[in-house]
Amino acid sequence: MIELRHPTSEQILQLSPEAGCCGVSWSIHGQEFLHLSQPLQQFLKEEHTGGLPLLYPWANRLRSNDWTFEDQTVDLHGMDRVHRDGNGLPMHGLLLRWPDWSLSIHENHCTASIEWSDHDSLMQAFPFDHLLEVNWLIDENGLEVTTTIEARERSVPISFGWHPYMCLPGVVRKGISLELPALAQVVLDDRSLPVDEKPAWMPAATYELSERSWDDCFVGIQAGSRVLVHGGAMTIQFECTEGWKSIQIYSPSETDFVCIEPMTAMTAALSDDASDMNVVKAGDRFRASYRINVIDRI
Repeated sequence: MIELRHPTSEQILQLSPEAGCCGVSWSIHGQEFLHLSQPLQQFLKEEHTGGLPLLYPWANRLRSNDWTFEDQTVDLHGMDRVHRDGNGLPMHGLLLRWPDWSLSIHENHCTASIEWSDHDSLMQAFPFDHLLEVNWLIDENGLEVTTTIEARERSVPISFGWHPYMCLPGVVRKGISLELPALAQVVLDDRSLPVDEKPAWMPAATYELSERSWDDCFVGIQAGSRVLVHGGAMTIQFECTEGWKSIQIYSPSETDFVCIEPMTAMTAALSDDASDMNVVKAGDRFRASYRINVIDRI
């Protein structure tokens, strides 16, 4: 387990390289702000989301096992590393329990990287040679996570995201409110895939988390867009610093956590060959980052 510390702010971030470098704990003054779906040892053995996982190279679901980018066709049928949802759709990418990272660890920051072409199983499912690099930094104000993609000899489609499971220590669902900026809500079908309808713009507003179950996709994220989670005397401030195009809010009705999931592309963009999907040309780099701060309630 990697443990990063920031002594003056009393933050501790724990990352598990064996579990896809998932963040399994982020505590401040001894209070926990990440939710795991299971006890830690069981979580590390099974392929579930929880804590702070990277969804790579695609976030959320693909519409099918077969997809094409430029002149490259991919067939995901029968591939062992492909995580799937209840409908059998490829979901959350390939790295949920990927163990093979190059690591550079310091007191309050860490960099983990994968040279993609070094791993045949990854290249079979996503055949685009590139360097993936993730940096976690805890500073006086909170946690910053930066993901960088460097394309090698051909273009790389960008469709990844993150899935932070945030909780407010000691605060139950009825005491939590969610403050969203002005966004456009995407219409999803019964498989949680986008349908061909124009997203409806919604003004900035605050919602009581307990009013309903959440599994909603929004577009309209800008650099600096913020989502606030209020509860008790605290607020979690989630800022989409750069690189994001959409966001998923996930919080089932029986839970006390809320997931604020920044995504570099719409759900299923990779399989839908979306025209607005970011593409990194050979030799170029793409960067996306977000910040999570815990502040007194505002």
